[in-house]
Amino acid sequence: MVRPCDNLDPLAMFPLSEARAIEVHKYFLSERVGYDVGFEAAIENWCTFHAEQWRQTRLKKDLAAQADEIRRHKWIESERAGSDLGQHAVIDWIERYAADWREWREEQD
Repeated sequence: MVRPCDNLDPLAMFPLSEARAIEVHKYFLSERVGYDVGFEAAIENWCTFHAEQWRQTRLKKDLAAQADEIRRHKWIESERAGSDLGQHAVIDWIERYAADWREWREEQD
């Protein structure tokens, strides 16, 4: 008997960007050993040896990219206003764009 949850995508529990990284990892791991290692083994290897470093690197890149977007928004809005809007522009970006930007960012790479 097959239960509905038995056929779930093994990568579904990971964010899209990390799932793609695991797929690439699976490919190279399989190439190294000469056969398809499968997702279970690739995920186990990923979580044991690579996930923490990948996540730290990804977080640093995301935070730097987000800071650049905020600075750009602050500059544009300050130019429009004719004065430095400071934290008001930062809060404006967070309220208006942060959620969509994070969703867009997750789809990148």
